[in-house]
Amino acid sequence: MHGDIPYLEKALRTIGVYVLILLLLRIVGKRQLAQLSSFDLVVMLLLANVVQNA
Repeated sequence: MHGDIPYLEKALRTIGVYVLILLLLRIVGKRQLAQLSSFDLVVMLLLANVVQNA
């Protein structure tokens, strides 16, 4: 079932994804992010949705 995930596991997953996003933003840099196309943005949103459901 979807609601059977313990709160600690949810918190750890959330923190892990947050830290991963912060690291990726530091690696890629702000200038690179400003040059993203609309296709790149859609792909990022789709990947975020997949990670959220994992």
